[in-house]
Amino acid sequence: MRLSLTISLLLAIILPIGSALGQEREPKATNPTGALLRSAFVPGWGQFYNRKYIKGTVIALGESYLIFGIYDDWKEASRFERNFKNATDLTIKAREFANFENARDRRNLKMWIMAAAVFYSMFDAYVDAHLANFDQKDKAYEVFLSPQSDGIQLVLTLDIK
Repeated sequence: MRLSLTISLLLAIILPIGSALGQEREPKATNPTGALLRSAFVPGWGQFYNRKYIKGTVIALGESYLIFGIYDDWKEASRFERNFKNATDLTIKAREFANFENARDRRNLKMWIMAAAVFYSMFDAYVDAHLANFDQKDKAYEVFLSPQSDGIQLVLTLDIK
């Protein structure tokens, strides 16, 4: 209940209110390079620029989670490194070094995932901006799940003209 209320409040703030005021807006053309650069600098900004609000929110939350995780693991690795350097007992020194390596490896993995997420976000925004004015009236195929008495059936329908 709380999550849906937060998302609906967020969307109510973000979504344009011109149509609610009786003003019909003409959709503006989006610049693909602008969408790419926006997405590179601020998580989800390129998707919001392309009016893909749910995708932008998911990307912004995911990248923010990764940024916080990287920061947290970096602090933890620094603390274990400091403890390792200051320890005099070899057992404590070995344990702190193992903890340091684990925190460093988690941090590095999250940094690689973050780089991939930023790359995906940038080029997703770029492609969405290119396809913003693409109007597809009918679908050549349709995929859906159909419940059966013994389970679920995946149905693919092709429209050949």
